[in-house]
Amino acid sequence: MTDERARSFFVSEGDHFVPTRAARGYWQKGTLSGSAAASLLGHVIERDCLDPDWVPVRLSVDMLRMPPDAPLSVAVEVLHESGRVRLVEARLIAEGRVQTRAQCQIVRRGVQPDNPLWQSPPWPAPHPDTLPRVTQFARWDMRPIPAGAERFARDAPVQGHNTTGNPPVLGVLAAPSTRQTWLSSGIEVVAGNALSPWLMLVTTADFASPLTHSSEFGIDFVNTDFTVHIHRLPQGEWIGFELVGHSSADGVAMGQAAIHDVAGPLGVIAVSAIANSRRAG
Repeated sequence: MTDERARSFFVSEGDHFVPTRAARGYWQKGTLSGSAAASLLGHVIERDCLDPDWVPVRLSVDMLRMPPDAPLSVAVEVLHESGRVRLVEARLIAEGRVQTRAQCQIVRRGVQPDNPLWQSPPWPAPHPDTLPRVTQFARWDMRPIPAGAERFARDAPVQGHNTTGNPPVLGVLAAPSTRQTWLSSGIEVVAGNALSPWLMLVTTADFASPLTHSSEFGIDFVNTDFTVHIHRLPQGEWIGFELVGHSSADGVAMGQAAIHDVAGPLGVIAVSAIANSRRAG
Protein backbone atom coordinates (compact mmCIF):
# COMPACT_ATOMS: atom_id res chain seq x y z
CA MET A 1 0.00 0.00 0.00
CA THR A 2 1.41 3.40 -0.93
CA ASP A 3 1.76 6.22 1.59
CA GLU A 4 -1.10 8.04 -0.21
CA ARG A 5 -3.44 5.12 0.30
CA ALA A 6 -2.34 4.53 3.88
CA ARG A 7 -3.34 8.03 4.99
CA SER A 8 -6.72 8.27 3.25
CA PHE A 9 -10.07 6.48 3.27
CA PHE A 10 -10.44 6.58 -0.52
CA VAL A 11 -8.54 7.10 -3.74
CA SER A 12 -10.32 8.86 -6.59
CA GLU A 13 -10.37 6.93 -9.88
CA GLY A 14 -12.47 8.63 -12.55
CA ASP A 15 -16.05 8.96 -11.30
CA HIS A 16 -15.51 6.39 -8.55
CA PHE A 17 -13.93 6.32 -5.11
CA VAL A 18 -11.91 3.20 -4.29
CA PRO A 19 -11.67 2.33 -0.56
CA THR A 20 -8.30 1.82 1.07
CA ARG A 21 -7.57 -0.49 3.98
CA ALA A 22 -8.15 2.43 6.34
CA ALA A 23 -11.84 2.56 5.32
CA ARG A 24 -12.63 -0.99 6.45
CA GLY A 25 -15.23 -1.39 9.18
CA TYR A 26 -15.41 -3.01 12.59
CA TRP A 27 -18.66 -4.92 12.36
CA GLN A 28 -18.32 -7.20 9.32
CA LYS A 29 -15.49 -8.30 7.06
CA GLY A 30 -15.64 -6.85 3.56
CA THR A 31 -17.55 -3.73 4.60
CA LEU A 32 -16.63 -0.12 5.30
CA SER A 33 -16.81 1.88 8.51
CA GLY A 34 -19.56 4.38 9.12
CA SER A 35 -16.93 7.05 9.51
CA ALA A 36 -15.52 6.38 6.04
CA ALA A 37 -18.94 6.31 4.37
CA ALA A 38 -20.15 9.49 6.07
CA SER A 39 -16.87 11.26 5.37
CA LEU A 40 -17.09 10.53 1.65
CA LEU A 41 -20.60 12.02 1.52
CA GLY A 42 -19.34 15.04 3.45
CA HIS A 43 -16.46 15.43 1.00
CA VAL A 44 -18.75 15.51 -2.04
CA ILE A 45 -21.25 17.84 -0.33
CA GLU A 46 -18.44 20.25 0.42
CA ARG A 47 -17.00 19.96 -3.08
CA ASP A 48 -20.30 20.56 -4.86
CA CYS A 49 -22.49 22.58 -2.51
CA LEU A 50 -20.59 24.62 0.09
CA ASP A 51 -19.57 28.24 -0.37
CA PRO A 52 -17.67 30.60 1.98
CA ASP A 53 -20.80 32.62 2.83
CA TRP A 54 -22.79 29.53 3.80
CA VAL A 55 -22.71 27.35 6.96
CA PRO A 56 -23.66 23.64 7.01
CA VAL A 57 -25.82 23.65 10.15
CA ARG A 58 -27.20 20.13 10.01
CA LEU A 59 -25.85 16.87 8.61
CA SER A 60 -28.07 13.79 8.92
CA VAL A 61 -26.53 10.50 7.84
CA ASP A 62 -28.63 7.34 7.40
CA MET A 63 -26.60 4.12 7.60
CA LEU A 64 -28.92 2.06 5.42
CA ARG A 65 -26.43 -0.73 4.77
CA MET A 66 -22.82 -1.48 5.55
CA PRO A 67 -21.17 -0.38 2.29
CA PRO A 68 -19.05 -3.06 0.61
CA ASP A 69 -15.31 -2.75 0.22
CA ALA A 70 -15.75 -1.95 -3.47
CA PRO A 71 -15.62 1.09 -5.81
CA LEU A 72 -18.28 3.64 -4.86
CA SER A 73 -20.02 6.54 -6.55
CA VAL A 74 -21.83 9.49 -5.00
CA ALA A 75 -24.93 11.18 -6.42
CA VAL A 76 -25.81 14.69 -5.20
CA GLU A 77 -29.20 16.38 -5.50
CA VAL A 78 -30.26 19.87 -4.43
CA LEU A 79 -33.68 19.41 -2.81
CA HIS A 80 -34.30 23.07 -2.01
CA GLU A 81 -32.60 26.35 -2.87
CA SER A 82 -33.54 29.84 -1.68
CA GLY A 83 -31.76 33.02 -0.73
CA ARG A 84 -31.04 31.82 2.82
CA VAL A 85 -31.52 28.04 2.96
CA ARG A 86 -30.15 25.22 0.83
CA LEU A 87 -30.99 21.54 1.36
CA VAL A 88 -28.95 18.87 -0.42
CA GLU A 89 -28.92 15.10 -0.43
CA ALA A 90 -25.95 12.88 -1.22
CA ARG A 91 -26.27 9.14 -1.84
CA LEU A 92 -23.40 6.67 -1.66
CA ILE A 93 -23.96 3.96 -4.28
CA ALA A 94 -22.31 0.58 -4.70
CA GLU A 95 -23.37 -2.54 -6.57
CA GLY A 96 -26.37 -0.67 -7.96
CA ARG A 97 -27.87 0.17 -4.54
CA VAL A 98 -27.88 3.14 -2.18
CA GLN A 99 -25.73 2.19 0.80
CA THR A 100 -25.62 5.39 2.86
CA ARG A 101 -27.55 8.64 2.51
CA ALA A 102 -26.91 12.11 3.90
CA GLN A 103 -28.97 15.28 3.94
CA CYS A 104 -27.30 18.57 4.72
CA GLN A 105 -29.03 21.86 5.48
CA ILE A 106 -26.88 24.86 4.64
CA VAL A 107 -27.76 28.43 5.59
CA ARG A 108 -26.37 31.80 4.53
CA ARG A 109 -24.35 33.75 7.09
CA GLY A 110 -26.03 36.91 8.36
CA VAL A 111 -25.72 39.72 10.90
CA GLN A 112 -25.79 38.77 14.59
CA PRO A 113 -28.71 40.49 16.42
CA ASP A 114 -27.80 43.46 18.62
CA ASN A 115 -29.71 42.17 21.66
CA PRO A 116 -27.39 40.02 23.80
CA LEU A 117 -28.29 36.35 24.22
CA TRP A 118 -27.26 33.80 26.79
CA GLN A 119 -24.57 31.62 25.24
CA SER A 120 -23.53 28.09 26.16
CA PRO A 121 -20.47 28.35 28.40
CA PRO A 122 -17.02 27.17 27.34
CA TRP A 123 -16.11 23.55 27.94
CA PRO A 124 -14.13 23.41 31.21
CA ALA A 125 -11.77 20.77 29.86
CA PRO A 126 -7.97 20.87 29.80
CA HIS A 127 -6.47 22.02 26.50
CA PRO A 128 -5.50 19.05 24.26
CA ASP A 129 -1.87 20.17 24.20
CA THR A 130 -1.68 19.48 27.96
CA LEU A 131 -2.95 15.89 27.72
CA PRO A 132 -1.19 12.65 26.74
CA ARG A 133 -2.02 10.97 23.46
CA VAL A 134 -3.60 7.51 23.24
CA THR A 135 -1.53 5.51 20.77
CA GLN A 136 -3.97 2.67 20.01
CA PHE A 137 -5.90 4.58 17.32
CA ALA A 138 -4.13 4.85 13.97
CA ARG A 139 -6.38 7.40 12.25
CA TRP A 140 -7.15 9.62 15.25
CA ASP A 141 -5.09 11.59 17.69
CA MET A 142 -7.08 11.04 20.89
CA ARG A 143 -6.50 12.99 24.11
CA PRO A 144 -8.85 11.66 26.85
CA ILE A 145 -10.08 14.05 29.52
CA PRO A 146 -9.25 12.83 33.07
CA ALA A 147 -12.12 11.57 35.21
CA GLY A 148 -11.68 14.48 37.60
CA ALA A 149 -12.86 16.85 34.89
CA GLU A 150 -16.34 15.30 34.64
CA ARG A 151 -19.28 17.71 34.60
CA PHE A 152 -22.09 15.54 35.96
CA ALA A 153 -22.61 12.05 37.40
CA ARG A 154 -22.37 9.24 34.86
CA ASP A 155 -22.39 6.12 37.02
CA ALA A 156 -22.42 2.86 35.04
CA PRO A 157 -24.26 -0.35 36.01
CA VAL A 158 -22.02 -2.69 38.00
CA GLN A 159 -23.36 -5.85 36.34
CA GLY A 160 -21.83 -7.17 33.17
CA HIS A 161 -18.73 -8.89 31.88
CA ASN A 162 -16.43 -8.33 28.93
CA THR A 163 -17.00 -11.86 27.57
CA THR A 164 -20.76 -11.53 27.03
CA GLY A 165 -20.79 -9.16 24.06
CA ASN A 166 -18.69 -7.58 21.37
CA PRO A 167 -15.10 -6.45 22.05
CA PRO A 168 -14.69 -2.91 23.41
CA VAL A 169 -13.53 -0.17 21.08
CA LEU A 170 -12.97 2.75 23.46
CA GLY A 171 -10.01 1.48 25.48
CA VAL A 172 -9.23 3.97 28.24
CA LEU A 173 -12.55 5.71 27.61
CA ALA A 174 -14.51 2.65 28.74
CA ALA A 175 -15.69 4.13 32.07
CA PRO A 176 -18.63 6.51 31.60
CA SER A 177 -17.13 8.95 34.11
CA THR A 178 -14.17 9.52 31.76
CA ARG A 179 -16.09 9.83 28.50
CA GLN A 180 -14.79 13.18 27.46
CA THR A 181 -12.03 13.43 24.91
CA TRP A 182 -10.39 15.55 22.26
CA LEU A 183 -10.12 14.05 18.79
CA SER A 184 -8.10 15.15 15.79
CA SER A 185 -8.49 13.27 12.53
CA GLY A 186 -5.25 12.03 11.06
CA ILE A 187 -6.55 10.80 7.72
CA GLU A 188 -7.72 12.38 4.48
CA VAL A 189 -11.11 11.41 3.09
CA VAL A 190 -9.96 11.32 -0.54
CA ALA A 191 -6.23 11.08 -1.18
CA GLY A 192 -4.65 14.38 -2.16
CA ASN A 193 -7.38 16.53 -0.58
CA ALA A 194 -6.40 18.14 2.73
CA LEU A 195 -8.99 18.09 5.51
CA SER A 196 -11.07 21.25 5.75
CA PRO A 197 -12.65 22.34 9.07
CA TRP A 198 -15.92 20.80 7.85
CA LEU A 199 -14.33 17.44 7.09
CA MET A 200 -12.39 17.49 10.36
CA LEU A 201 -15.81 17.37 12.00
CA VAL A 202 -17.43 14.88 9.63
CA THR A 203 -14.57 12.37 9.83
CA THR A 204 -14.89 12.22 13.61
CA ALA A 205 -18.69 12.57 14.02
CA ASP A 206 -19.40 8.83 13.92
CA PHE A 207 -17.30 8.52 17.09
CA ALA A 208 -20.41 9.71 18.95
CA SER A 209 -21.82 6.19 18.56
CA PRO A 210 -19.16 4.23 20.49
CA LEU A 211 -18.88 7.15 22.91
CA THR A 212 -22.56 6.95 23.87
CA HIS A 213 -23.46 3.31 23.11
CA SER A 214 -20.59 1.33 24.67
CA SER A 215 -20.82 -0.31 28.06
CA GLU A 216 -17.72 -0.71 30.19
CA PHE A 217 -17.41 -4.23 28.77
CA GLY A 218 -17.85 -3.70 25.04
CA ILE A 219 -20.05 -2.27 22.31
CA ASP A 220 -23.28 -4.12 21.55
CA PHE A 221 -25.10 -1.44 19.52
CA VAL A 222 -24.43 -0.39 15.93
CA ASN A 223 -25.64 3.03 14.90
CA THR A 224 -28.19 3.38 12.12
CA ASP A 225 -27.69 7.13 11.78
CA PHE A 226 -26.17 10.23 13.27
CA THR A 227 -27.23 13.86 13.09
CA VAL A 228 -24.88 16.77 13.69
CA HIS A 229 -26.14 20.25 14.56
CA ILE A 230 -23.63 23.11 14.60
CA HIS A 231 -23.85 26.92 14.54
CA ARG A 232 -20.41 27.54 13.00
CA LEU A 233 -17.54 25.65 11.43
CA PRO A 234 -14.81 24.31 13.75
CA GLN A 235 -11.67 26.29 14.43
CA GLY A 236 -8.42 24.38 14.59
CA GLU A 237 -7.79 20.65 14.35
CA TRP A 238 -9.35 19.52 17.64
CA ILE A 239 -12.96 18.40 18.22
CA GLY A 240 -14.01 17.82 21.83
CA PHE A 241 -16.57 15.07 22.54
CA GLU A 242 -18.57 14.91 25.74
CA LEU A 243 -21.01 12.14 26.69
CA VAL A 244 -24.38 13.72 27.39
CA GLY A 245 -26.82 10.82 27.40
CA HIS A 246 -27.72 7.23 26.51
CA SER A 247 -31.14 5.59 26.72
CA SER A 248 -32.04 2.11 25.45
CA ALA A 249 -34.72 -0.60 25.73
CA ASP A 250 -35.67 -3.65 23.66
CA GLY A 251 -32.44 -3.43 21.67
CA VAL A 252 -33.08 0.14 20.48
CA ALA A 253 -30.87 3.01 21.67
CA MET A 254 -30.35 6.72 21.31
CA GLY A 255 -27.28 8.66 22.39
CA GLN A 256 -26.28 12.29 22.67
CA ALA A 257 -22.87 13.96 22.64
CA ALA A 258 -21.91 17.60 22.97
CA ILE A 259 -19.12 18.78 20.71
CA HIS A 260 -16.64 21.60 21.23
CA ASP A 261 -13.47 23.06 19.78
CA VAL A 262 -10.76 25.12 21.48
CA ALA A 263 -12.79 28.29 20.81
CA GLY A 264 -15.95 27.05 22.57
CA PRO A 265 -19.16 25.06 22.05
CA LEU A 266 -19.89 23.84 18.52
CA GLY A 267 -23.12 21.85 18.76
CA VAL A 268 -24.51 18.39 19.42
CA ILE A 269 -24.63 14.95 17.82
CA ALA A 270 -27.57 12.56 18.22
CA VAL A 271 -27.14 8.89 17.32
CA SER A 272 -29.72 6.11 16.87
CA ALA A 273 -28.58 2.50 17.23
CA ILE A 274 -29.79 -1.09 17.36
CA ALA A 275 -28.37 -4.11 19.19
CA ASN A 276 -25.92 -6.01 17.03
CA SER A 277 -23.42 -8.87 17.13
CA ARG A 278 -20.11 -8.45 15.39
CA ARG A 279 -19.40 -10.67 12.36
CA ALA A 280 -15.67 -10.40 11.93
CA GLY A 281 -15.19 -13.57 9.91
